Order: sequence, then C-alpha cells, then structure tokens
Amino acid sequence: MKIALYNLTTTTKSGGIETFNREIAKVLARRGHLVHIYGGKGIIIQNVPENVSIHTYPYIKRELIPNLGSRFKKFMERLSFGIFSARDLKKGNYDYIFVSKPFDIPIALLASSYSTTKVIFGSGGTEFFPGYKYLVKKVDYFFACSKFNAIQIEEYCGIRPLILPNGVNTELFKPRMPDPELRHMLQLTENETIVISACRLVGWKGIHYAIKSVASLIKKGYPIRHLIAGDGEYKKFLQTLAKELNIDNDVMFLGNINNSELPRYYSLADIAIFPSIANETFGISIAEAMSCGVPVITTTVGGIPEVVTDKTGLLVPPEDEDSLAEAIEKLLSDEKLRKEMGDRGRQRINENFNWDVISEKFERYINTL
Repeated sequence: MKIALYNLTTTTKSGGIETFNREIAKVLARRGHLVHIYGGKGIIIQNVPENVSIHTYPYIKRELIPNLGSRFKKFMERLSFGIFSARDLKKGNYDYIFVSKPFDIPIALLASSYSTTKVIFGSGGTEFFPGYKYLVKKVDYFFACSKFNAIQIEEYCGIRPLILPNGVNTELFKPRMPDPELRHMLQLTENETIVISACRLVGWKGIHYAIKSVASLIKKGYPIRHLIAGDGEYKKFLQTLAKELNIDNDVMFLGNINNSELPRYYSLADIAIFPSIANETFGISIAEAMSCGVPVITTTVGGIPEVVTDKTGLLVPPEDEDSLAEAIEKLLSDEKLRKEMGDRGRQRINENFNWDVISEKFERYINTL
C-alpha cells in the first residue's frame, strides 16, 4: 500500500492530529507500507523510518490572511498549501490519500480524480462549514477518532463515520523509575507530592480549576507541587491566578516539553490532572499519562470517558474545583489505589490504543470495506 498522509501542520506544530500522522506513518512503514508525509515548511520530524518520505511546501500563514472569520482563514491557509503541493500529490500515484482536516478534502479529491487513488478523511473534531456534508460524501473512507465524535458528525450531516481512535506510542510512554537528575533540576524534595498537567494552555483545558483545587489542598496542609507542561495564550492568566492564591512557588510552568521528554516528567508524578471543560473528542495527553502508569483525574466531557474508565482513573464533572480537589485528596490518601489505577490505566492503553492496534484496525477497514 502506498499512502500519503496529507496535513499541513504535521511538520509545523505539535498536537493530537500531528502526533497521529507522525506515529501512524512510522507504524505503517514498519508494517511494510510505503508512506509519504505531506506538510508545511517548518520543523524537522525526528526519528523518521527510512521508507517514510517527507515532502514540505510553502503556504500563507493564517495570520497574514484577511480576517473574514477563523474558518475562512484556516481554509485559505490550507488552500495556499494545496496550490504548492497538489502537483506532487497528483503525480505520486498513491493508493490512498489520508487527510486530517475537512479543509483538505477538495485538494485530495482533485489529486485523486486523475487516478485510482482513494481518499480517506480522519476526523478529529467538528470543524463544520457550508459544503462539509457534500465533501464527506465524496470521500472513500470516513473515520472519527471516537464514538463521541462520530455522533457529533452524524447529528450535523446524517453520516456516521467508522471509529479509528488516536493512538499512543507505548514504547515511549511507559512506566519508568523516577528520574533523580530531573528531580534535582526541578528542585523537588522527596516529601512532596507531584501533580502534573500536560496540555496547551488555553481556557477550555480547565487548568485554572486544577490550580484552584491544588491551592485548597495546600491550604489543608498537603505538600503538593503542581508541574504544568505546555504553553499558550492562557499562561499569563494562570501565572497570575497562582500568585493570587499564594501558591506561585508551588506551581511550576515548564513550557513546551518535547514528547520524547514527557515520560521523564511523568516518572516523577504521583497524579496527572486533566480538567477539560470542553468536549474533547479523544484526549491524547490523558492516554499518554495513563500509558506511563500515572493515575489520572479528568472530566466526563466529550470522548474522554471512552479512554478513561472508572477503574483506570477518576472522572469528575467539568468546572467543579471542589470535586476535583476531592478526587485528588482521595488518591493522595490511598497509595494502593494510585498504584492499582496506574497499572490498570497502562494495561488499558497498551491493549486498546497502542499504534500496532490502531494500524491493524486501519488496515482491516481498508481491506474489508
């Protein structure tokens, strides 16, 4: 099988969709397929197998496009990328073109119209726009990253996609002994409980609720350090909040941490907190923490309960700092429960969401439909 994974941001940003494209490329290549990644000119992807080719093209960044709405800016950014990449995409003679954004479907359909190439659309959200229903009817295969996402799509356009979840590199994200060098670098003491959150620092990730809940527990006498990995527009607000709550010395903003380094930080953590307040379609960061054997506390929104069960983590209502604090306290006071949840979480991810499982499911869909 010769497949093009076509997504501008695979080579320019980090996130769930970008991780999906990079990781499935590696696994499909390892399984004997010829894989090409198409992305915008940007960062260099590390550890790419020899038989994965990377093609990068210029594009007009959305910040330079007239503000006629966010979807217009995204579409025009993708269209500019398509203008430069379409020729090679058409000449590539691929069996399949896999796109991760609905804005890319027109270019993929255009490239496939000159050959027997089939188009796959893997949805990771709800970027609906006029013409969405028409376009998704034209693709050959339509996947959603969770049952929740599939229901959202069906409610919008009457089409029910198949479920192809995101995956986790369980060889990278695995339980480790605590990293003493990192602990020393972060100046963490042995008697401190380490709570970690890893995500983009935007409002809907709900990190302000985590900070408030940690503050309430510190006030009760718990020696907690809260590590926050990630960056974003909300960072300054969160730093101010920590200062107002008098826990700015107990909250450490780590900035963006490379995926390859994140397991080192998880090795120090007693608990991982992901207090999302919006309808996340999957929750890849949550799955990565679970894969590292860290017990997680998260919320009942979106597709998260498809990843975290009541035996592999604690689920609390969104926007509820009191319930979040109670869940943290429950785990802090029960070391056995933390160990059991961490072990069961690791097992669940390894059995259901490692990349070999996801790629086998992908191949099965392609070969049987």
